Amino acid sequence: MERVYYIGLDIHKKTISYCIKLEDGTKVKQGEMAAERKALGQWISELPGHWKGAMELSACCPTLKA
Repeated sequence: MERVYYIGLDIHKKTISYCIKLEDGTKVKQGEMAAERKALGQWISELPGHWKGAMELSACCPTLKA
């Protein structure tokens, strides 16, 4: 069975903070990126294997809203 990575995102107007963990809570990676579509797309393309994510998004982030 392939590992599943769990990702938490905290989205702000200028930055996105993230934390990637395994099911057992082991931290894989933590960091920050610019809150821009290009930066987010690049980051997503580099994620390992299968993942599930959750995010905290405030109303101040119109560039990332669908």
